[in-house]
Amino acid sequence: MPRPDWYYDDQQQVGLDFEDEALVARYDLAQNTDLAAERRLAGELVWRGGLVAADLGCGTGALAAALAERCTEVFAVDISASMLAVTRKRAENLGLRNLRALRGGFLSAPVEEGSLDLVTSKYAFHHLPDFWKAEALARLYRLLKPGGRLYLADVVFACAPDAIATAVEGWAQWMAANTAYSRAEVATHVRDEHSTFDWILTGLIERAGFRLIEVRHDGTVYGSYLAEKN
Repeated sequence: MPRPDWYYDDQQQVGLDFEDEALVARYDLAQNTDLAAERRLAGELVWRGGLVAADLGCGTGALAAALAERCTEVFAVDISASMLAVTRKRAENLGLRNLRALRGGFLSAPVEEGSLDLVTSKYAFHHLPDFWKAEALARLYRLLKPGGRLYLADVVFACAPDAIATAVEGWAQWMAANTAYSRAEVATHVRDEHSTFDWILTGLIERAGFRLIEVRHDGTVYGSYLAEKN
């Protein structure tokens, strides 16, 4: 069934243009990508053998590859063809034949409903406005099997609205000192992308039908959420 004309195009680039090959080439450096850390995370998330997983907004495929080392099948999904090219090369270099790189977003991932045991996403969900985050979470719920799990990590503000200026300025300074991202790129994220408050994202996850298992915060800017389909 064709989507209505008012439906959100989740394959548009929002904020930083991750179709830009130069930006993609420095992505792992900018993100401080740590393959050992991704493998540790995969070890925490894969709770039994034989899982089918999807990593949405997979970027250069570091987490997807770590999951593929432990799962039966993994779908690495991203809207950026440049990111997917790097993901495919990573899988090839690691000899991972059970990783499939697919073009799509949270609302358009070409994955069958009820086919997944685990859905993960790191630092990509903020590309959707809150209205469409709710729609995406409802879709992710449908993609999962009963008892399936969702792991989201993102830029999430765990502070009151009147403290946002302090939180953003502190984050911009930290990013400039500890990553390859510039203050201008942080400003683009906050101004043009759609990071939200912890209390909003928590509510959206629960409203979609998930049971929250664990919520972690790293300061006032980063959060991760592990939830289970009821």
